[in-house]
Amino acid sequence: MSKRLVALLVALPLSLAACGSDSSSTSPESSASAAADEAGAAVDGTLEDVNVTGKAGAEPNVEVTETPYEAEETTAQVIEEGSGDVVVEEGNRVKAEFVVVNGRTGEAIESSWPDDAATAQPIFDVVEGELLPGLYKGLLGQQQGSRVAIAAPAADAFAEQGMPQAGIEPGDTIVFVLDLLEVTEVEPPLEMAEGTEKAPPAGLPTLETSDEGVPTGFTADESTDPEPKKLVVAPVIVGDGPKIKTGQTVTVHYLGQLYPDGEIFDQSWTAGQPFEFQLGTGGVIQGWDQGLEGQTVGSRVILAIPPDLAYGEAGSQSSIPPNATLLFSVDILAAG
Repeated sequence: MSKRLVALLVALPLSLAACGSDSSSTSPESSASAAADEAGAAVDGTLEDVNVTGKAGAEPNVEVTETPYEAEETTAQVIEEGSGDVVVEEGNRVKAEFVVVNGRTGEAIESSWPDDAATAQPIFDVVEGELLPGLYKGLLGQQQGSRVAIAAPAADAFAEQGMPQAGIEPGDTIVFVLDLLEVTEVEPPLEMAEGTEKAPPAGLPTLETSDEGVPTGFTADESTDPEPKKLVVAPVIVGDGPKIKTGQTVTVHYLGQLYPDGEIFDQSWTAGQPFEFQLGTGGVIQGWDQGLEGQTVGSRVILAIPPDLAYGEAGSQSSIPPNATLLFSVDILAAG
């Protein structure tokens, strides 16, 4: 999924997330409740001058019959209703395909629909302040499996800033048509690995930790093996959570170091912010995709990754030289 596509869904600039919301709200519960009430009213609406055709499961055709199309308030219309009892609630994780159309021009801005089956569907969390307000309002209460069209006025989309790189001008109404493929609850992530300790295989560098159990780096001695030619996967804490699998969004803390005890080139611990990625879709190096699949939530996994599964002959910036073997400690905090 392209960065521009992500930006069309996720309100990365906090100023955008605040647009169209009531700043007098005093608690997350009251704020979410108010948004849910607004969204509930919008779900029964009809998008005038917007026609959506095509079968669910295939890319829809979205036609704006009269431009410029301007919505006065966020309006959601169910084009095809899903089956079952699963509906979108605050905090849920949604996997969806979607098309984004500019109401001013009637032209499609972006589409997530894949050119081939290997392309991963976008996954995002329905959290107030993290999604564009119009999407947040329009998605709450929708059924899994539905095709939904949402028209978001500028106040609930890109406001007076617009998004020039996507051709969105200040004041543009944005139309989203989404197929809601999966709706799942998201458990709060762990703070660090927790489970049953397991001795690492002989020959690996030793992972040092702080008094609080946070990884601080690898050390080596005369018993340390030379650089491995194949991927080494060594859980040193085995969590009792579910196994993670391709396509899931995985939350981790990690530390990366040059093998066997070289420079620490990257880590999430010092920033205090876990890292999220979609497993098995090429968003991370191959050693991560291959080594972490099938591990369990709660685990701490050491990965020794040869160059052909890392950054190869090119290296990465100045911190990872060409043909470098890498060491990682990865705490799997959540997956969904």
